Amino acid sequence: MAKILDQVAENPFWFQECFLMGMPLGKKVVNLRELLEGLREMDESMLFYHLIQSRLALGQPVVEYPNDFALWAANALQDSKLAEQFSSFNPFEYQNLGLVRQALVDVLEEYLWDLPYVPWARSGFEFHFCQASVVVMHSLISAHTLKEFCGALTQVGLDSIYYHFFEARWRLGELKSDDFSFWIETNFGLPELVKAIRDVDIYFYNLKELRETLLGLIHLHLGELCDHPG
Repeated sequence: MAKILDQVAENPFWFQECFLMGMPLGKKVVNLRELLEGLREMDESMLFYHLIQSRLALGQPVVEYPNDFALWAANALQDSKLAEQFSSFNPFEYQNLGLVRQALVDVLEEYLWDLPYVPWARSGFEFHFCQASVVVMHSLISAHTLKEFCGALTQVGLDSIYYHFFEARWRLGELKSDDFSFWIETNFGLPELVKAIRDVDIYFYNLKELRETLLGLIHLHLGELCDHPG
């Protein structure tokens, strides 16, 4: 497989960098019923931020709680059961954000139905609705071969991993695709490797784990070591 690692792609892969410009919207909720009403009404860009984009926010835990709703349930409501339900919710199982919203509403309605009272957040722990714009910049890092691609993956920031894995799924309109597997597929074929990358349940990995997983899959399928980041 060494030959395929050195094969030159028809189109080089250019890594992009990105950062969030967060925008608090001045709206907050203090209990689960208010959160339910907020979910029903919130713009899809807000939903996208709290479920996906917020993992790029400074200081945001990315391992235990993959979205803001789970984090709020754990920290503000001190409700580990609800936090677990929100943590296990995977927006990439749905075809669009409208269906994601309805599924979240269903989760919260069912949860509230069985509660003897409506949980309130502690003072200072209200849920603040936000949205964000993603600013994308060309990096100076590119790859013409799979060997160069492995090396580049160890150099780029986690924001680049986020952009090419998470933002790409909505941008490409394919919730099981991403920029990395698309480039490999269109330049080298390798259907088994492409499928393995697309089968990774990316929502439940942090960005560092995703980088290491991608390098590991290339090594597994092509039989040559891709150096892992330190």
